[in-house]
Amino acid sequence: MPAAAALLALAAPAAAAPGGSADRQAAARAAAWLRTVSGVAPGQQADAIVALAAAGAGRPVLGPRLSRLVALAPAYASTAGAAGKVALAAEAAGADPRRLRGVDYLARIRGAYAAGRYGATGFDQALAMLALAGAGERVPAAAVAALRSDRGAGGWGNDLTPSGRDDVSTTAILIEALRAAGVRARDPMLRAAAAWMTAQANGQGGYAFFGARGVTEANSTALAIRALRALGRTPPPASRAALRGLQLPDGSIAFTAASPGSPLIATVDALVALSGTTLPPRTGAAAPGA
Repeated sequence: MPAAAALLALAAPAAAAPGGSADRQAAARAAAWLRTVSGVAPGQQADAIVALAAAGAGRPVLGPRLSRLVALAPAYASTAGAAGKVALAAEAAGADPRRLRGVDYLARIRGAYAAGRYGATGFDQALAMLALAGAGERVPAAAVAALRSDRGAGGWGNDLTPSGRDDVSTTAILIEALRAAGVRARDPMLRAAAAWMTAQANGQGGYAFFGARGVTEANSTALAIRALRALGRTPPPASRAALRGLQLPDGSIAFTAASPGSPLIATVDALVALSGTTLPPRTGAAAPGA
């Protein structure tokens, strides 16, 4: 994509969330709050860049944040998941994760690969796969095969053992990553994992980390919405309403209705979902400070 065209795409509003203006309004409020938050840890800065890009932020917002991130990223990105976060942030800001101030973060991801697995956890695996796919690189077939063997009776747990306890967040982000890697939405593995995941929704359409129709949590609900979109499905209005219901007066998103938890961590996941997008980000312009 030519640089000028990519910059225009980066600055354009994110695609409208299916179901309309309520999600867009909630996303705009969440993005406005997130723009006021600075000085955060590298992983949270990376997540904020991805979330703001999903909400349509352009180079003036993303460039300075990426500059702050890359100053800290070499020490931070010591695992596959952390390197994946930095690479996704670079992609969201239109930079090349292979050449980020002299560091190749995709090489770091590949360096953590062995026998189909990136790192030690489900989130390591998902973030690595998403980052590779976002950079246009092929995800090895062995990485997909490993997840086939890792899945238990339902979805996946973060420890990636078939006998472990499945959770909604790991299942959802791995669905997103597998779709980014080119696995078909009708693949039996994805259909079974999605069926398990959607069965965990509570009566309000929200999701808890360990499912079982628990109290609505922002992160798990947002990731489930994103996973359904990655599968080409329209997330239920109730699930989107449950996520919007956690928005605080300042625009940030609470972890649960009873406990704000970390509004930053909740908001970055929720903003991608409310913006109607999925990962990996789809941008391509060079950002300053890269």
